[in-house]
Amino acid sequence: MSGIHVVQSPDRSIKELKGVGDKVAEKLFALEMTGMNDVLFCLPAGYIDHSVVNLNEAEDGANLTVEGTVKTEPQVAFFRKGKSRLTFFMDVDGIYVKITFFNQPYLKSKIINGEFARLYGKFNRNKLEINGTKLIFEAGGGYQVKYPLGGVMQAKTFQKIVRSAFEAATFNVDLPDDLKAKYKLMPVRDALYALHFPDSHETVAAARRTIKFYELYHYQLKIMERRQKERVRNERFIVDYKIDELREFIETLPFELTGDQKKSVNDICRDFKQNISMHRLLQGDVGSGKTIVAGICVYAVKTIGEQSAVMVPTEVLANQHYESFKDTYGDKLTIAKLTGTTKPAEKREILARLASGEIDLLVGTHSLIEDDVVFDRLSFIITDEQHRFGVNQREKLNRKAYRKNVLYMTATPIPRTLSITSYGDMDVSVIREMPKGRIPIDTEWRRFKEIDYVLEFVKSEIDKGHSAYIVAPLIEESETLDLKNVYEIYEIFEEYFSPEDVVLVHGRMKAEEKNEAMRSFEALEKPLLVSTTVIEVGINVPNATAIVIFNAERFGLSTLHQLRGRVGRSSKKSYCILVSDPATENAKQRMDIMTSTTDGFVLSERDLEMRGPGDYFGVRQSGLPQFKVADITEDYRILEVAREEAVKVYENNNL
Repeated sequence: MSGIHVVQSPDRSIKELKGVGDKVAEKLFALEMTGMNDVLFCLPAGYIDHSVVNLNEAEDGANLTVEGTVKTEPQVAFFRKGKSRLTFFMDVDGIYVKITFFNQPYLKSKIINGEFARLYGKFNRNKLEINGTKLIFEAGGGYQVKYPLGGVMQAKTFQKIVRSAFEAATFNVDLPDDLKAKYKLMPVRDALYALHFPDSHETVAAARRTIKFYELYHYQLKIMERRQKERVRNERFIVDYKIDELREFIETLPFELTGDQKKSVNDICRDFKQNISMHRLLQGDVGSGKTIVAGICVYAVKTIGEQSAVMVPTEVLANQHYESFKDTYGDKLTIAKLTGTTKPAEKREILARLASGEIDLLVGTHSLIEDDVVFDRLSFIITDEQHRFGVNQREKLNRKAYRKNVLYMTATPIPRTLSITSYGDMDVSVIREMPKGRIPIDTEWRRFKEIDYVLEFVKSEIDKGHSAYIVAPLIEESETLDLKNVYEIYEIFEEYFSPEDVVLVHGRMKAEEKNEAMRSFEALEKPLLVSTTVIEVGINVPNATAIVIFNAERFGLSTLHQLRGRVGRSSKKSYCILVSDPATENAKQRMDIMTSTTDGFVLSERDLEMRGPGDYFGVRQSGLPQFKVADITEDYRILEVAREEAVKVYENNNL
């Protein structure tokens, strides 16, 4: 996101800087630097501390800077292919130490017997030898700065350009004075200068803390700005639902809502009564009951004769949601489904009933955004797994609304820090509490050599009349990955059981084939479904009590958790078996985490820690800014404080 790395506004071209001609400008352009702000925020990737160290206190193997007196004439030996070795002896802090420089023969003329010298290198205490890398001529030593320049130019050259930028730039964007005083932060100009021209560890640490806050605060202000644009005030947005009718409806439900479900319903219903369009995220783990919450709120809209829509990314998920809503609310709501495979005659009928206001809730895929889909009064839009839709697709559906109130749902538990960063423009409701009666899923990790155990275990579940999922990561053989593909695994299970017991599903099957295969499994005609991750989202078979995931190390924690959530959907005890021979410590760690917790929110936090925000699964990755110093995983406390302060600005502007 642009605008968070600005200290000079308006920006000025790098061509205005002293020492930047056309050739240098070309190199800077190649590094995506066009203005002075870009130069000032091209921060060092690291530092080499050239502060002089006493050799008597130095650790073996340490990279260090020392100074002393040269005691011998430097000698240069040449080898094949232009290689060379320069050696001499020095007195450093009373220690007679051998100095070696490889492939820098030109230093011989600069090293004079009997004179003072300062150098940087690696110390070998046993041999009393320093393998030198740099002869230091600058007085005082200090820090050598390393920049992420990709070999386009020398660090020294760039540092001169940075110095010119400090001299030329007008620093007119900063943190508010009260925040700098409150949190003991430096002026941003001083912080940037300290990072480019460091003089101590302490100053660098204080400067980094300042820039972290600056980045996160300005990003949160951008989010608040976006939030303000979304929160358009208009009396028309008010859904003045009949609260008595809604309460009566909730009392007729055959189950008791969890505390989190009640709170989420209250959050949404409170939004309905406001003159600001709803823009809320409802996140909850697999099986936490988000559909229950959504259905209650759909009924609230129905009490004033208005309509709702649920848009999902796949036909499988549309079918699941439709069946789920029908099972729970079919006698109270008029529900229809519209997908790409809806037959023309059926579609015409649905569209007519929709336009007349007869349909309370329309569930569908992106078919909902087609021009011929016209609602009577659409006042509540639910988008499930919204990150799988483009902004334009979501907006096209939103434009069909009579009252724009949008609820986004996700079964991917989002870490708090990522929620603040990526979804900060939304209000957030969280369902962590699982419905009563849910039995935790037992998760085991088995090696490939234990395949017989896995087969026997699955058989024991099938013998009880239960169903099982078998998941493989690939469709066909790969020369580069030593993985059991879905066909091989299908054959193993077909041989162990029988062809009548096993059905195969993968992403390359035609839609009709896939739907038929899924149908036979859902109808309990075949107890075993061997599949790729097409089942990650969208299939619901309460009879399934076991899932086996082959090459589990190839999946992220989020995907593994989503897959595990395919079982445990009834009062029957359920199991997940991870089959994996992990080759890395990271992969082994994922197996250990999966077997230690079934809490999706705990998993999401661990996933973020392991993968980092830039590589985090499916959550608005394109919307994440490229912070220069801040790390939302490590700097969550600074993020929360920055958020609090940005919210205050937003609220004060809206008093």
